[in-house]
Amino acid sequence: MGRCTLVWAHGLTSSVAHEDELGLFDWSPVSEVARIVRYDARGHGEAGPRYVDRAYCWSAQVDDMLSAAGWEGPFVPAGMSMGAATAIYTALRAPRRVPGLVVVTPPAAWESRDALVDGYKAAAALVEGSGVGPYLEQWQRRPPASILDRELPASREIGLRHLAAMDPRALPALLRGMAVSDLPPTTELHDVVVPTLILAWRGDPEHPVATAETLAETLVLSELVVADDLAGVRRWPARIRAFLDGLAMWEDVSPV
Repeated sequence: MGRCTLVWAHGLTSSVAHEDELGLFDWSPVSEVARIVRYDARGHGEAGPRYVDRAYCWSAQVDDMLSAAGWEGPFVPAGMSMGAATAIYTALRAPRRVPGLVVVTPPAAWESRDALVDGYKAAAALVEGSGVGPYLEQWQRRPPASILDRELPASREIGLRHLAAMDPRALPALLRGMAVSDLPPTTELHDVVVPTLILAWRGDPEHPVATAETLAETLVLSELVVADDLAGVRRWPARIRAFLDGLAMWEDVSPV
């Protein structure tokens, strides 16, 4: 396979600039073995906004990833949270182009997602009815839910600032798009038969380990790694590098 291309998608209300300022991942180990393509998803960062709910469904965002990857040649879809969902849908949409998959902090899915749907809908109604300000105040009052919140205190202020910069007209559509999104049913996920690295962290109800465990049970060539603290998360780029190295070897011995 040689040097591969890894196309990375960020999470909800994030962006390339947000990730860079956060400094959570050191991409240099991955860049030693892969060409890394990162992009802003629709309605985020420098990408143009959309004003219809369906544009923000996870399955629809595959178009952004395919555009970032280019329309020819193999690549490894990868992403975090919303971006992880995009990567999974991309593997289903373009199976002949995908030799491997990297899924980081997969979002709540299936039955566990039901508890979040009303929250997304209420947030969309709040932004439309009262503006972004009250939503930002509500967002800031959320109790710490992830390793990132608990061990990297600056992450909340950075996230709030980037959230405030989003297009207020697109934000309600984005939130409603999230409300109607879900991962594919497990019966469809059986069709993803490529090496898959799944990285998860504990203590985050929006990204529960249970989702990652179900994916690991369903995707037959998967490996699951769960971080208990920020130090474990900091090791993820090295894990991704090792996975891509192994992926190259797997490709070399696979039948044509």
